[in-house]
Amino acid sequence: MAALLGPSMGDKQTQDLINRVCRQTSDPAFCSGILSRNLPTPSVDLGGLTRLTVSLSLSYATDTLSFIKTSEAAERNPNVKEQYTVCQGNYEKVVGFMKGADYDAKRGDFKPMVTLLQSCSKPIILCQNAIARLVPQMLEKNRLMRVLLTMGLYEGNNL
Repeated sequence: MAALLGPSMGDKQTQDLINRVCRQTSDPAFCSGILSRNLPTPSVDLGGLTRLTVSLSLSYATDTLSFIKTSEAAERNPNVKEQYTVCQGNYEKVVGFMKGADYDAKRGDFKPMVTLLQSCSKPIILCQNAIARLVPQMLEKNRLMRVLLTMGLYEGNNL
């Protein structure tokens, strides 16, 4: 996953931009850490930061979908298995929306990117409601996904 790359700090202007974005989230430390560790260069503008955030979001959503599929296949409790199936369907939608958002962001077409990111919220909430109490790992995965969405929406709406 892209979030596991080595440290890379931005210049002062980039760090100020990261701080501005991360103040909008419910987890500024996660936001700042994931962006700072994955900067393509020390100097990144808002468009570049937005492309990075959407790319990280797609990677994270894809990893979450893989976790859901693997967990669902291994689950023996029929009730939990059914809830994984609900989450799988919802995260398939999220990954699809994210692929479109990533495509738009790479082209610099941020308005449709924002629309696609907004479309991710409901499926994530539906998964959260279905499974969070049964599978604590999904509570954290959905929480971090919502932080990434907040980041991308803030960035995209400010371009």
